[in-house]
Amino acid sequence: MSAAAIPPAASTVRRLGPYLLKALLGKSERSMLWHVEDERVRQERLLLMPRKLPVDEAAWLSAARAAQRVTHPGLAPVVDVGLLDGHGFVAYERALGLTLDERLSRHRLPPPADAAQWAAQAAQGLAALHEAGHVLGDVQPYQWLIPGDGHAVLLGVGLMGAVPGADAEARQVQRAEAAEEVLCLGLLLNRLMGGAAPLETTDPRAVLRRIPPHGQDFVRLGHSAAHPIPEPLRAICNRATATQPLQRYPSARARARALEAWVDHDRHPQGGTVGQLLDKLQRFGGLPVTRPEAVKQVQAGGLERLHRGALADLVLQDLALSFELLRRVNHTRLREGRAAFGTVLSVQRALALLGLKEVAQAASALRPWPGVLAPERLLNLRLALARAHKAADVAQALAPAGYEPEVVRLVTYTQSLGRLMLQYHLADESDQIERLMQPPPPTDAQPHPSGMSEPQAAFAVLGCDLGALTMATLRAWGLADGLHAMATRPDPDSPIHTPNSDAETLRLCAAMATDLVDALALPMPRRRQAIDAAVRRFARPLGLKLHDVHLALYPEAAQVAVDRTWA
Repeated sequence: MSAAAIPPAASTVRRLGPYLLKALLGKSERSMLWHVEDERVRQERLLLMPRKLPVDEAAWLSAARAAQRVTHPGLAPVVDVGLLDGHGFVAYERALGLTLDERLSRHRLPPPADAAQWAAQAAQGLAALHEAGHVLGDVQPYQWLIPGDGHAVLLGVGLMGAVPGADAEARQVQRAEAAEEVLCLGLLLNRLMGGAAPLETTDPRAVLRRIPPHGQDFVRLGHSAAHPIPEPLRAICNRATATQPLQRYPSARARARALEAWVDHDRHPQGGTVGQLLDKLQRFGGLPVTRPEAVKQVQAGGLERLHRGALADLVLQDLALSFELLRRVNHTRLREGRAAFGTVLSVQRALALLGLKEVAQAASALRPWPGVLAPERLLNLRLALARAHKAADVAQALAPAGYEPEVVRLVTYTQSLGRLMLQYHLADESDQIERLMQPPPPTDAQPHPSGMSEPQAAFAVLGCDLGALTMATLRAWGLADGLHAMATRPDPDSPIHTPNSDAETLRLCAAMATDLVDALALPMPRRRQAIDAAVRRFARPLGLKLHDVHLALYPEAAQVAVDRTWA
């Protein structure tokens, strides 16, 4: 640091113009923050200053004032901005809150929900600044003010002036700066929740030089924090500092949304992403027609000629119609006070209770394909539907004798329901999750990188897992009581035990089938590895042999073998 970068009065009477310098609260290569007293009004202030003197004072002042036109609750309001003895400064009220350093030195670590809320507020402010075409230029622990009661804010809007260079070059530099600021804010949250500075370095910009793509170190949230950290929040925190740069949050807005979704869902089970889904279910309904030919046949009438089993098979071809009939019959029973007799989970029984006329009305009430989905999203939903149907076929083949095939199919469909709702109602978020699950390009340091698991990717994007979307949908349709025990897939890391009930048997058969079908979508050799993993995990508890799994997964090959035997 050059001598010119320090206010000349600071080494003697510690004064800069009307500001009496009382304490240096923090400094980095780019900036420093002073606790000062404004002797003009006898009030405490925070004075944030760039370490380097502006080359063009008029240009710096103009750029600083332009940036400060961006107002947001997550950005600290400026009291004064200007130049004194050639030094730029931005002044703030001291009462806005404690710096992160002060907070950690004076108080215990906050509960994770409070830390996440403060980080979300700061990220929203940073997003507003980036979207207006500006950057902070430095994100340090002394620039994040944590309130005693109120809104967390960031300091530094306009501090670094305009980004130098031609327009195209400046935009490129600005995008790179913005990405680094999102990462720096993630490092600060890691410190606030974990209680220790990442890599034992309090300057986030110094940490940037030690992690990919610049260095080989990595930052993960430890397990020794003062408070237990929920897994969804841990995933959000770790994604912000992911070893693979492509897996990090692409913008401050994306990071803020993930944090806000988790905070809202943590405080209100029907909030966050779940609340968004419920709102869309209310406005747009569930899935659109997925098998138009089957629905048209139902709408055309003449169903009385069909046996009830054949009619149920026809209805089950279309997931939207199947769930709509179950929704209608269970809501009717709730209105009539018969819900205590149990949830109707059989399409055949729903057909008998509703009657053919209402079945045709239900088919006519569905949104035609593709519903509200944009044309460019159709392929992903078609693939998700095909996987759900294939998983149901496999589950039927895996299930022990004596279980009603229709119920096996329904349970398997419900385990894919969160994915289907995500593809249809939250397509942007679905794309993000899909990208996070893809392995990033290999590098010399990481020749065999891996993508995130589906639960971790969902946590990092949605603030909850897909099971929460499934259960929210089932509750909205009046099906949660009957399907709760069977609709949730086992945690990927939990051991699988021999089932002790019919519900658990159906749950595990559906989960195994879904894992096997997921494996089929992977390239070799990952496909074989994933199939082997599913067999090792589920086969013994379900009493299945490898031959049983092979026949369920490849029925065509089994038929060929039979044909050759009889040829």
